[in-house]
Amino acid sequence: MKLYQKLKNRIDWNEPVELQLERLAEFDHITNEEIEELAQTCHKSTETGILLEYLGHERLMPYLHLFLEFLQDMNWPAAGGASKMLTKAGKVIIPEIRRVFQEVNNDQIWHYWILLGIVQYFEKELILEMKADLIELILRADKDGASIQALRILKEKQILSSEEVENRYCYLLNKYSGDLYWTNDLNEEIKPVANKT
Repeated sequence: MKLYQKLKNRIDWNEPVELQLERLAEFDHITNEEIEELAQTCHKSTETGILLEYLGHERLMPYLHLFLEFLQDMNWPAAGGASKMLTKAGKVIIPEIRRVFQEVNNDQIWHYWILLGIVQYFEKELILEMKADLIELILRADKDGASIQALRILKEKQILSSEEVENRYCYLLNKYSGDLYWTNDLNEEIKPVANKT
């Protein structure tokens, strides 16, 4: 039976991992070829997301970069499970996130989803490690939301001082000047430290 069909038959997309551990254990001996099949063809399967969460980042270590691609669109059914698994990978996934931020300049939506699906859930120490990467995203002032989310994360995790937040906020406000949608989004997400605007 093909892996995809087995997933559909054995995993209930409506139940959390904890309620189907016995069924998920049937996948404990999944082969590397089957993991590659998951990565290449099963991003539109909620069952795949559940399986990724169950298998965990240790088991999937050589393939983490492939599952990061599931976050190119958080509407894909497997993206939620991939997001949870990759968040738990913590420090291990940072080099790949960093690579995507630096090398994939034409997909700020992917950057946005990585920030919302993984980075915002990191502990403060990991965010500190990514501070320069997040500031670089802010400086891009993209119109897909990554810049604003990067600033929000740095603010909420108290990585930047109030003055630095205010300066970055003003920078983005200037870049979005005349664009009501993005200035509103910026104001909703960041809310200026001092009511100077």
